[in-house]
Amino acid sequence: MARQITLLAYHPWWFRLYLVAVNSFAYLAGLEVDPDKLEAQARKAVRYREVGSPE
Repeated sequence: MARQITLLAYHPWWFRLYLVAVNSFAYLAGLEVDPDKLEAQARKAVRYREVGSPE
């Protein structure tokens, strides 16, 4: 029987902190955030971890 691996996608803590910093700075400076650019960066920052591999 083939081994099945279950992966969970997540964003690292530093990327979440980056998003808060970017949005906070944009708000305080009166600027707008480009959501398309942030989504592209989010796709690159996705990490995966193995969830409960039964053996």
